[in-house]
Amino acid sequence: MQTQAQQASGDRCFTGRRQDHSQTTLDSGQLTGDISRAARKRAGGFTIIELVVSMAIAAVLIGVGLPAFNGFIVQQRLTADANSFAGAIAYARSESTRRGSTVSLQAMGNDGDNEWGNGFCIVVGTPGDCDAPLRIYDPATLATVNGQGNLDGISTLSFNGRGLFTLGINGQLDLCSNDTLEDPGRQLDISVIGRLNIGSLDCPD
Repeated sequence: MQTQAQQASGDRCFTGRRQDHSQTTLDSGQLTGDISRAARKRAGGFTIIELVVSMAIAAVLIGVGLPAFNGFIVQQRLTADANSFAGAIAYARSESTRRGSTVSLQAMGNDGDNEWGNGFCIVVGTPGDCDAPLRIYDPATLATVNGQGNLDGISTLSFNGRGLFTLGINGQLDLCSNDTLEDPGRQLDISVIGRLNIGSLDCPD
């Protein structure tokens, strides 16, 4: 049998362990509360200073990047317009050989400085209008297409039944953005037989 002294000693040991467990539980609860308060503080959002600094950085990035992006868009449009004209010439030559007769590109306007920029069509023969087109092409996007040299003032480009350029001359069309600050433009060189070559061009101011 246990003596009273032994029983008292055991009770003290059990009480000590229970107190240690309570202290551990208290420490864990306090730590959880500290973490919760810190999380709530972080979830409160940005401070005024952080917001102002972020807005200033964003404004600088927009100011630097926007002009470059606009220039990129203009160049993409010029490339698309040049490729569209090249595709039209290829189609007209192909159609003329298929039909064995003349097929023409016909400008929809005859502005002296923008003969081809208002749109054009492909027609059979040389009717001088787009009343019965095989295809219609939209105007150049915010750009002009001006004939130079032998093609100055020319509003019809025809190909005979063998797909050859009926004018028998070489010439140049200048494709330039309406925004005079955007270079380079595109130079469309048409050879004597009607082949098209696309190059870069420093457009006049």
